[in-house]
Amino acid sequence: MTLEGIKILLVEDNPGDARLFLDLVRSASSGADRPSVQHAARLAHALEMLSGGQFDVVLLDLSLPDERGLPTVTRLHAHAPNVPIVVLTGLDDEALAVKALRAGAQDYLVKGRVDGDLLLRSLRYATERGRALEALERREEHYRSLIENSLDLVSILNFDGTIRYASPSHERVLGYTLDELVGQNAFSFVHPDDLPAVRESFLKPDGPATLESRFRHKDGTWRVLESFGRNLAHVPGVSGVVVNTRDITDRKRLEQQLHHSQRLEAVGRLAGGVAHDFNNLLMIISGYSQMLWESLHPGDPARDDLEQVVKAARRATDLTHQLLAFSRRQPARPEVLNLNLLVADMERMLRRVMGEDIKLVTALSPELAAVEADPGQLEQVILNLAVNARDAMPNGGEFQIETARLRTDEQADSAQADREYVMLAMKDNGIGMDTPVMSRVFEPFFTTKAHGSGLGLSTSYGIIKQSGGDIRVESKPGHGTVFRIYLPAAEREELRAETQQLKAAKGSETILLVEDEDAVRRVVESMLKRHGYQVLSSASSTDALSLVEKQNGHIDLLITDVVMPGMSGKKMAEAMLSRCPEMKILFVSGYGDSEESELTAPFLQKPFTGEELALKIREVLRDA
Repeated sequence: MTLEGIKILLVEDNPGDARLFLDLVRSASSGADRPSVQHAARLAHALEMLSGGQFDVVLLDLSLPDERGLPTVTRLHAHAPNVPIVVLTGLDDEALAVKALRAGAQDYLVKGRVDGDLLLRSLRYATERGRALEALERREEHYRSLIENSLDLVSILNFDGTIRYASPSHERVLGYTLDELVGQNAFSFVHPDDLPAVRESFLKPDGPATLESRFRHKDGTWRVLESFGRNLAHVPGVSGVVVNTRDITDRKRLEQQLHHSQRLEAVGRLAGGVAHDFNNLLMIISGYSQMLWESLHPGDPARDDLEQVVKAARRATDLTHQLLAFSRRQPARPEVLNLNLLVADMERMLRRVMGEDIKLVTALSPELAAVEADPGQLEQVILNLAVNARDAMPNGGEFQIETARLRTDEQADSAQADREYVMLAMKDNGIGMDTPVMSRVFEPFFTTKAHGSGLGLSTSYGIIKQSGGDIRVESKPGHGTVFRIYLPAAEREELRAETQQLKAAKGSETILLVEDEDAVRRVVESMLKRHGYQVLSSASSTDALSLVEKQNGHIDLLITDVVMPGMSGKKMAEAMLSRCPEMKILFVSGYGDSEESELTAPFLQKPFTGEELALKIREVLRDA
């Protein structure tokens, strides 16, 4: 047993006793192991020495000139609570010894009965225990600091749900002070729909496992908490259920947004595929019916019937365009435009749409940046939202259109940094929407109207996303709805001039038509011949390349579908250009997304009329 390195403070006013204890310390230890001993004759002097230096143990007499009895221990322990105290007294009083130990002493020695070994054991015991207590206090402080500064919530509950302890993070996450939580029943804060599962979890033999539940915030809102509980009733000082909780409200919201986005993306791919197939069918229906209608005499009774077929085909075409817009496959014709002018041009039409019972109010920012988007598509978005607002205000109300200029930090969800945006907001004071309806508002074919198609908002969503923007909705039942559209400001400021309108003049050029759908190929071939063109047609890329090899005459224009079996229309056109570099190309397709974006030649989307095809051909050949 060694005392090497230990610093002892001997507090003793009797010189003889002080010399005795110094001799005992020296006799109990060798020179190398001998501790350092300093002496104080008064308690005040001892307190000064403790303040100015570090000691490992104090040998304290209880009869000092400036203090006597237990107050001596109390004062010294209060002054240096981490320094072990060994009491020295001439009284062999067991009751006094117990009181001294309770007052903070580590051991109790009776003068006249102490030898070197006993003193050595007492000093060693006191220093080791003192160091152990100090280490324990540091460990407790460490864990206390972890709990009090943790982002997670730590609580101790009785099995009836009474909160016995709550970490400080509860106030930051849930808004309650600790006094407002401790003593309350945790079940009273749980959402009624989640309460049965929470109670059942507490009834398990091992206490609650991991579960999610909604917990009421002090402001009345609900936070989603993920909790893990463990039964520590067998642990002294705990005797309850320790619950570790994490606020996952934001994570759940992001997961829902991700799932919603994935669902919309999947439906969008389906809608795009369906629209492509329909476009090919409508190409046949509208093409033949239009040509047949044009060939009938104005007095023919069948002409009126056929006109209804043509109109129905046009309405079906509009429907497929809406599906393509939702799936972001609708080919856009972007222009640099000012939203204020667009809204102003639509104002008269919107007033007619809204009716006399609804007041139309505009609040347009005077210094609005230009945006680059398809004006026709934006008009469709505004009209869709206006119609929805009108239907949400059956008894009249107010519909407000607002524009504003924003920076990226005000449009926080933008993926582009340091970018300027233009906001277009449309607000009504109608019946509003609850959360379940609002979460599905952009899904195609979802509608709360008796006769709605459910494509208006989904189309608007696709148009805005395709334009590089974002659309958001805020609504509460009985408090109206506001849609906010964010579009990036145009990088170039000049407004695009109107393109010169071309007449659908006839021609005599030679056109190679490549289309794998037989019925579509025949109807397009008929359209071309009606406008005077010489037509060569092929059903595949391979046959078309062979035809070009055999064709001695000049081919002025290649019209080909983009999506072809085997070799795509794009690759086929590149191969033909190597043989016929003067040949012009016009791509057609029922799609309009990734294929079109990779094309450098002009593009026309199916279904199209004979007039639209003729105009596009003259435009392409004019640029020759």
